[in-house]
Amino acid sequence: MNVQITLSNGEKSARLKIENFPVESFERLLNKTLDFLGLLNHGSKTGEVAIKPKIEIKNFKTTEIKMKPITVNEDVISLLPEPLRDWYRDQEQKAAQEGKPTFHLTGIKIKDGIPHYKVFYECPNCGFKGVRYEKEGVKEVECYQCAAPVDVFPTKGEFPKRDKFNNYFTSAREE
Repeated sequence: MNVQITLSNGEKSARLKIENFPVESFERLLNKTLDFLGLLNHGSKTGEVAIKPKIEIKNFKTTEIKMKPITVNEDVISLLPEPLRDWYRDQEQKAAQEGKPTFHLTGIKIKDGIPHYKVFYECPNCGFKGVRYEKEGVKEVECYQCAAPVDVFPTKGEFPKRDKFNNYFTSAREE
């Protein structure tokens, strides 16, 4: 059963949209929602609804979305720094043979036709360690955990060098 519930009572409102919802759970959810909004009469022993809400159940259509894999063409490879181009082509072939995404071996993701390079950071604010993929020349990233700015630097002191984990930028300066 597909359910969409929109309830409002003055400034309070709730909207629920659930697909493939078990019918037996619907009544319990509805009662909890009405109780939260203060629409149930708790003075009554029967727990009847004090206000009759408009309940409208609609069927939703399921749409299948097919994803096409993005293939890296020569135009994108030409955007990579010169020292990486041949290496990237080799890694691309190796990834295809192993059945892995290319970025697992290269540390480079192509997003909307633009190369994004792997950035490893450790947040000085909360200690969270994370990985992001950012455009060339990035100076700062935002921590996923606490949204604090984290300064990042090219790995081994200059771009496009990378470390053994294929990080092109890190939050720790390396020389």
